[in-house]
Amino acid sequence: MIPRSRTCVARSNTLQSKRSVSAKLCGVLAVGAGLWMSACAAEGDGEQPLVENGDESVASVEQALVSTNGLKSVNGLSSTNGLKSVNGLKSVNGLKSVNGLADGIGLMASLEGRETVKYLVRCALPAGDSITKKDQNGVSYTFPGQIGVAPYWATGACDTACEESVSACLLAHVNTTGQNISLWLDGNMPGVGWGQSTSFPYNEGSFFGNMFTVDAPQMYYCSGRDFDQAVVPGRIGANQSNPPYTIAWAGAAVCADFCTPQDIPNDQDGYKACNGKNHVMTVWRNFDPNTNYKICNRASGMCLDSGSNSTVVANTYGSSVATQKWQIVQIAPKQYKVTNRSTGKVLTVSGNATKDGTAIVQGAYTGAKGQLWSFTSMANATGFHAVSPQSSLSSALSLPNATATGAGANVQELTWSSSSNFMQWTIGIAN
Repeated sequence: MIPRSRTCVARSNTLQSKRSVSAKLCGVLAVGAGLWMSACAAEGDGEQPLVENGDESVASVEQALVSTNGLKSVNGLSSTNGLKSVNGLKSVNGLKSVNGLADGIGLMASLEGRETVKYLVRCALPAGDSITKKDQNGVSYTFPGQIGVAPYWATGACDTACEESVSACLLAHVNTTGQNISLWLDGNMPGVGWGQSTSFPYNEGSFFGNMFTVDAPQMYYCSGRDFDQAVVPGRIGANQSNPPYTIAWAGAAVCADFCTPQDIPNDQDGYKACNGKNHVMTVWRNFDPNTNYKICNRASGMCLDSGSNSTVVANTYGSSVATQKWQIVQIAPKQYKVTNRSTGKVLTVSGNATKDGTAIVQGAYTGAKGQLWSFTSMANATGFHAVSPQSSLSSALSLPNATATGAGANVQELTWSSSSNFMQWTIGIAN
């Protein structure tokens, strides 16, 4: 299936047909617009009557349409209150009708409620479509569509497929810290479709449910194969504060163990059914370039530290220690620059050497192969990774040996061995 492209106010001359979005949610959910992998302007927090589409854009490169987000409310999304309950929203009517979303009451009667409406409409309706409603004071607000997982809801009823599609889309945009991050979406619904992107290589998880049920809103997620690889604040794999969704099954709840994959050739892209829901949104992510990460060793628990000179060492982690905070930015597929946030220098194999025992240092970035790293998940060790330089992909970041577990051990390059815990690393949020 080739997803349909959506025309927006363009910052690029190339119209695209695959969905990439950014999630910035201080409370629950959102969908918006911006430029993928570029410095897009986030929306302001204030209300803007009548027109709220100044940030609409078209992305380039990977056929991705992007969003920035900013919803700060949980209005209508609590575990005891479905979207239709006491909110003036009736899915049996089109959103544009008088009885689809009531003027002046429920969601339209507060700033938080109108924020919910804004992002609900952006998820449900396609770009170019919109609804206009009034608040309790008679002021009109126009809410534009963007992704379009249920375009027929504009004038017709929102059936079960619509409710599940909108729910999955909204839940996929949760970021409980409000941080703006980029997402790649796959799903069997209008406006989305299937296909992977080298710019979003890590499968975070999938979302599904029905948030419109009054008695017990269903809001679920399950973990993708890389959910803990590119952890960012407020997303699954990180410690969230009161997320609106819950894991669908007890235990690890990896999607692949419970969900039905999409048909071949897209069986690796996402799922067509989970837990009885036939409209599932699968999210792919990358490391967030605006997040500070810590890179810590499995054997010692010590974390990478720029130290007092150019040599990189492993030390006990301290949240206030700036030399242990690293920025991870993709330069090319499977190639990342790892920059120390204190020194501004990058993780480097000394002299681009390939022999065991070569020191890992920090230096000014030149784009050399010894400064570009890949992060490979361990098939038998969830949450741990091999960190390998492009100068020697058969080697990896390592402590000197299995006994070098004390603070201050020099980090080296060694030939990779999957059985060596002192060569495995976890990447977490440096908070």
